[in-house]
This record gives sequence, C-alpha cells and structure tokens, in this order.
Amino acid sequence: MIVGVTGGMGAGKSSVAGLLGKRLKFDVLNADILCRDLLQQKMPGWYGIREKWGDRFFDQNGNIERPVLRQALFTDPVIRQGVELVLHPLVRQEIISRVAEKRLNMSGMVVEVPLLFEVGWQDDFDWIVVVYAELECCVQRIVSRDLVSLEGGRTAVSAQISLEEKALRADSVIENSGSFAWTILQIYHLARFLTG
Repeated sequence: MIVGVTGGMGAGKSSVAGLLGKRLKFDVLNADILCRDLLQQKMPGWYGIREKWGDRFFDQNGNIERPVLRQALFTDPVIRQGVELVLHPLVRQEIISRVAEKRLNMSGMVVEVPLLFEVGWQDDFDWIVVVYAELECCVQRIVSRDLVSLEGGRTAVSAQISLEEKALRADSVIENSGSFAWTILQIYHLARFLTG
C-alpha cells in the first residue's frame, strides 16, 4: 500500500507521516526533501531555476538563496507557478520511480506531499491521509518554526487549498490541533485499520 500524507503548513504533516511510517513499518518519503535535493547545485531543479530567472535567486557561490526564493513563492503567484512548473514534474517522477520499486518488492511506503491535491496527484496513492489542525494553531506553529510574523504565517497558510477542503477529499483525517498523545492514538488506530 502506498499512503499519501498531506495537509496545510503548520498542521504537523511530517510528524504524522514519520509516526505512521514507523507504525506501518514503511519507508517514508518527503516531497519537500526531494525538492531541496533537486535544488542543490548542478541538480535538475537548480538548472531549471537558473534557466528561468538567471542569478535572481542565487548567492555569489552559485547556491540558491532559499529565504529569498521562499519569500517570492509566498508573495508572487507568477514565480510560484514558475517554480512549480520546474520542480513538480521532477518530484513526481522521483516519487513514481520509488513507489514502483516498493510495489515490485510488495512493500509499502508513506509519501508526504504538502501540495498533493493542489497538483492533482491524488490518483498516485492507494490511501490519502490529511493532517488537520485549526487555522490559528497552524499559524502559531509557522510563526514559531520559521520565525516569521503573524501576517507572514497567515499569508503562507492562505497560499494553499483550505484544510477543510482537503479533509473532505481525504480517505482519513488525523486531527492534530490538540495534544500529541491524541494524535498518536489516531495514528495507531489508522495503522491498525490499514493493515487490516
């Protein structure tokens, strides 16, 4: 079984994906980490960004200045769309390749894809889990984690499909606004359900 885990920024996707993978004894693949790897010097994503925007997002050593690029992604829809056109096909191909390997070996995988519904990849997975948290809870987590203003946190959250809409499209929802013990309990129940 290939499980896709998604949700909004600050909802706790990575924690849930990691715990679910551990409970199911599945490898966990994170699309954000794949993006990061693809943006390393001389990697396909790095070349794609350079080709599209020249030196705009690069430091003097030729590395992508992530904070500058991240800010542009949240504030400029044209840049966000351009970066997505560069990275999403590369990430999807990598996920498909790794999933095919797992299917060949009759083993499972948990794949964390923050923009799973936004990019239309829902049919790539056997089961989709949305990690849900209340809006202000997500904003506070982003503010603490990324050291941004409240306004910056709200802008980041509003750049994605609402968690309510994602939850309605999911096979399962993990509610992660409250105590982590409650989240763990839900993950254990879901893992038991998925393994029948």
